[in-house]
Amino acid sequence: MANPLSMYVPIKQDDPGIQKKVAELAKNFVEWVKDGLNDSKIVHYAKVVLIPNPDGKGTQGILLSTEFDESMHEYLRVFWEQPGINLAIQGIASIAATPPDPPITDLDSFQNFIESVDLEADLYQAYSKSVKEIKAMGA
Repeated sequence: MANPLSMYVPIKQDDPGIQKKVAELAKNFVEWVKDGLNDSKIVHYAKVVLIPNPDGKGTQGILLSTEFDESMHEYLRVFWEQPGINLAIQGIASIAATPPDPPITDLDSFQNFIESVDLEADLYQAYSKSVKEIKAMGA
């Protein structure tokens, strides 16, 4: 059974360079995290969505949405240990309107940050297979 992560992070609005950083993060997200997500063998899907400001100018926040096998704790440990994923999350944290306090320095602070910005979500799932089971079937 897959589990959802719906990580929503409002971003700083007082630095024009941040809007450029956000666009680059979104453009390169899959490239930066693909190997780590593949190696984890527990992630079904992952996507980044830029939430626009109400006036249509720039980005208000970042939504990272994933579906994964295992517990949240195990999943976030995988995130922490994969350099590309860790770098992407650290990048998001660095431009957050409310940065993590204390700063992210270890697995616990990494998990605390992500759990603090995870929105509750209800997930429909059409199948009951794990990523490992699906891959073993040749899919």
